[in-house]
Amino acid sequence: MNTKKMLPLFVLVPVVVVLGVALGVLNHADTEEEDTSIALCSLDADSVTAIAYKDASDGATLESALTKTDDTWTLDSDPALPLDQSKAQGVADSMTALTALRELSDDADVASMGFDTPTYELSLKTADTEWTLTVGSKNSITNNWYARLSADGPVYTLDSSALSGICKTAKQLYAAQSITDIDVDDVTKMVVQTANGGTLSFAQNDSTWTLTDDAEYNLNQDIVKKMASTICDLKTKWSVTEPQADAVYGLDTPNAIVTLIASDGTSIQCSFGGNDAEDDTLCYLRSSGAAGVVYEVSTDALNAFAYDKAALEAEEEATPETADVAAEDPVGNDNTVDDE
Repeated sequence: MNTKKMLPLFVLVPVVVVLGVALGVLNHADTEEEDTSIALCSLDADSVTAIAYKDASDGATLESALTKTDDTWTLDSDPALPLDQSKAQGVADSMTALTALRELSDDADVASMGFDTPTYELSLKTADTEWTLTVGSKNSITNNWYARLSADGPVYTLDSSALSGICKTAKQLYAAQSITDIDVDDVTKMVVQTANGGTLSFAQNDSTWTLTDDAEYNLNQDIVKKMASTICDLKTKWSVTEPQADAVYGLDTPNAIVTLIASDGTSIQCSFGGNDAEDDTLCYLRSSGAAGVVYEVSTDALNAFAYDKAALEAEEEATPETADVAAEDPVGNDNTVDDE
């Protein structure tokens, strides 16, 4: 009886062993598959001091070069343009991390792989080393890229998505700039001049805004605070580091000029010009904090000042008496009865 009861266990043991071996083989196969990628660059990304790239993948060639000096990346074509350092370093990180799927045999038909008119050309420099990768066309069947490290070196295939996002435009590398470091609660005075010649002057005391020339005017506090906050929180979308004449940007006849003065005496003046001809969601701005630069900012910033005095009047809050009248006569009818 005991032997018969144990028999199923004897049968299961070999099965478990076989499954364990099979699982080990599969895991080993997965490990081998992961390890087949071929590193294309041996450089340490942090040691890279120069980057250059050309990208013709969308038909319009993007060409750019960056240089790192004292751990700061700059754009060679516009060294004064503020760059997001993490994004610039990210380009170097992505290039040094590139891997190939496989290396092709020596008898591969290189002439048909598009190296005569490369889709991408990538290069890196360190203090003592240069690295270049030329990427030709895609394989029509696998959709993978052909690439090589030198004109007579081996040819590799790269995953179709391996190069996505590496080559960035100047605007993709741009670091948004704050117009001022004044906090809205520290503003004591704001002057808004509009294109029609109107001028509104505001003062803030104990978080309450008033009109300088009409302190009793019932101002809409939310709108006025939003005006001041627009300047205090404003971030740029682009910097024109070598601007032309003000007339080019509509700054010779600004749509609005906004001046803020803080409690410590610091101030900022912003002049809003015309819209960007290529993107009407952006308008030009000149700031007293950076006189030699013209910025592009969202047109929403300019729209925040599209108010005259009448539009800034707050709605009267209902008093208990007016509320009772409104409840009794919600449509405002004259309920008096004529004596006959």
